[in-house]
Amino acid sequence: MDYFLLKQLGTISIPREKKREPGESSVRVMENIASLRNFDYIAAESLVSDRIKLLLEQYLPEQEWQPCAFVDPHKQEQETFWFLPPISYVPEDVGFTNGLPCSVTVNNEDFAEKSSGIFYIPNPKGTPFVIVHLSVAESILRRGFCGLILERLPGRPGSGSKAGIV
Repeated sequence: MDYFLLKQLGTISIPREKKREPGESSVRVMENIASLRNFDYIAAESLVSDRIKLLLEQYLPEQEWQPCAFVDPHKQEQETFWFLPPISYVPEDVGFTNGLPCSVTVNNEDFAEKSSGIFYIPNPKGTPFVIVHLSVAESILRRGFCGLILERLPGRPGSGSKAGIV
């Protein structure tokens, strides 16, 4: 089966919280909130826009989504992103090349029963990697989201290809 690494396209600086307990909402003061509209995915904290949340809820039913509101009190503007909820299923095997995932193995029996097709892969250097199955990747590409890229996991080192830029 085909899997894709979800990556942020471009950079954006967002204010960080010192400590946030899992399951808690977040409110952050930020100037230039309009710059957030260029992104539907912010990798630093696995944040997704309302638009992506609506899609991913179909693959992650009955999950608790926690909001992260960015507010500019001077302009009285607000943009809401959502923390990707905890995903308990971990693939049977994950291959790495140069510190990046290059392959994912999921048991056929687990696919569509235990596995949603969306995975967190631990990253010893920081933010976990988000991997999605082809069906999720196709849904993302069809909807024209911005500020993200899907990179196909080749299954063997050295032959990566981009799935598309949206």
